[in-house]
Amino acid sequence: MTTPGRTLAIGDIHGCLEPLKLLWQTIQPQPEDHIIFVGDYVDRGPDTKGVIDFLISLKEKFNITFLSGNHEEKFFLARHGGCEIEAWLTHWGGKETLESYGENGLDDVPESHWDFLRTCHSYHETDTHIYVHANLEADTPLHQQLPFTTIHKKFGTPLPHQSGKTMICGHTAQKSFLPANLGHAICIDTDPGRGGWLSCLNVETGVYWQTNTHGESRVLSL
Repeated sequence: MTTPGRTLAIGDIHGCLEPLKLLWQTIQPQPEDHIIFVGDYVDRGPDTKGVIDFLISLKEKFNITFLSGNHEEKFFLARHGGCEIEAWLTHWGGKETLESYGENGLDDVPESHWDFLRTCHSYHETDTHIYVHANLEADTPLHQQLPFTTIHKKFGTPLPHQSGKTMICGHTAQKSFLPANLGHAICIDTDPGRGGWLSCLNVETGVYWQTNTHGESRVLSL
């Protein structure tokens, strides 16, 4: 009998390649697993370029869904120039992103990276869960959610969504460095880019793995 695969949700990465590599080795994904990245691959950490290269290398080998976050939005806006560049460099961690690509800044970003980011989704829905970068409006159908809500709205204390499904998201960094579990909503942004941990949640069991920039790893449970 075929063993059912795991559903594994991975939180905000923010340019932290080494924790991502260690996490991948730790969870040892199998072909039957479904891995869902909730967005924010870029900014803050030292190696956005390496992170996106690594994620692209996984696309054809595993069953993966990539979501897009607000930092990807800022990255795209910076590409188009104007006042967005200064805000991105000053407040969003764009300086570290540019440094990871080389001395020519945005001109050094490969087109394959822009293509990868363009193909990321705004949400993913299953029979039991909704995966989104930031949040949902409780009384709004999934297909009518505003982009501001899905990639910018802070976690706070969201009400259960009208679908009855559990929301799993990132975006709002948990200062405890542990996922926030409200039962009907779980936030897995545990702030790897600012001294925290990168998290991967086994959605079926509630077990989660964490790695950090110091090469440490641990296993906990919701």
